[in-house]
Amino acid sequence: MSTAPCRFMDRYPEEGRGPIPVERYTSQEYFDLERERVFRRKWLNVGRVEQAPNPGDYFVADLKILDTSLLVIRGKDGEYRAFHNMCSHRGAPVAWDAEGSCRGYLACRFHGWVYDTTGKLVQITDAENFPGVNPAENGLTPVHCAIWKGFIFVNLADRPEQTLLEYLGPVADEIGRFDFEGYTPAFSYRIDEQVNWKTLQEAQLEGWHLPYLHEKTLARAVKIDGNQYRHTAIELHGLHGVLGSPPPDSFTPPPTALLASRFGTGTVQAFGTKVENAGEGYRFRGSFDFWHIFPNFFVGLLNGLFFTFNIWPVAVDRSVWEIKGYYPPVRTAGELFAREYSKIGLRDPMMEDCFTHELICAQLKSGAKNHIFFQDEEMLARHLSNGVDRCVRGLA
Repeated sequence: MSTAPCRFMDRYPEEGRGPIPVERYTSQEYFDLERERVFRRKWLNVGRVEQAPNPGDYFVADLKILDTSLLVIRGKDGEYRAFHNMCSHRGAPVAWDAEGSCRGYLACRFHGWVYDTTGKLVQITDAENFPGVNPAENGLTPVHCAIWKGFIFVNLADRPEQTLLEYLGPVADEIGRFDFEGYTPAFSYRIDEQVNWKTLQEAQLEGWHLPYLHEKTLARAVKIDGNQYRHTAIELHGLHGVLGSPPPDSFTPPPTALLASRFGTGTVQAFGTKVENAGEGYRFRGSFDFWHIFPNFFVGLLNGLFFTFNIWPVAVDRSVWEIKGYYPPVRTAGELFAREYSKIGLRDPMMEDCFTHELICAQLKSGAKNHIFFQDEEMLARHLSNGVDRCVRGLA
């Protein structure tokens, strides 16, 4: 593995080497442009098909950045659809629960208007007193929805500029080689942070901080050259990208982790284990490959498990971080123990991250500095900042 200075800057000279304006993280005007030119135009992941596996199943995705919530439902015909979760009568939400199941129809709790799983308005309560209301013209407002490898994406533009597959580009083929079948939702975290959404993401887009911030957690499971961390790979694919994390030359898990590993793969153990690529399946760049799908979705691939991050802006200085882990189904008490220990293995470094994110946000707002800097191993963080800025300026 080459660790020559500036190897990624040399490979991607279009990303530049200069400082990044702090204004991108603190300006309300800039944030408003991100809302309109990024989140209202790009494909956004809102979940996976396991959240609504059967016809009539649904879940609600809150998109605070776009002042709406979406109803994602699997129709009686097996198709997944997305709608604004808003009754045509007076704007009340149709689904009040975060998730649920219906027998083919959903009724608004406010006044009882009824919709089927295709969004069609099939019953108006006290219809004779609604002259001029045509049910055919007043169904739920649809949102563009597409499925890729079990991941559900939406696009809130009137007319998306690209299909989902066009938007994903080569990422679809690369990640698509990973076999997502047979994994089940194992755990989830939801963290409400006082931080700009890009600051939060940029901390996930580089492993260079591991030997410092995560000295007693994840740093034990990666290779450190001297005192420095070096990625096995950083690749840019349009607005998207991936980084690979190197396993250590030797890795001895803590005693509890060693016990858990007897029954199943855990997060820390997977980080520290070299993956042997073989056959036509997914080819790992490191022991852990972390894919970023612009603007706010991450897929972390490890041997025997995967997890996802969705990072949602709420305000210029507030974000929600959703973390979900997917593991093979639990069959024994030992496997349950291994999975629960793995959950903790991911939770602890996330807590270290969260504390740091909020400290950074508070300092950036002070106005003491006008710029921040990214070094070579932080290329994917620079790429995110540049990608957002190109969208804001109407160039992407």
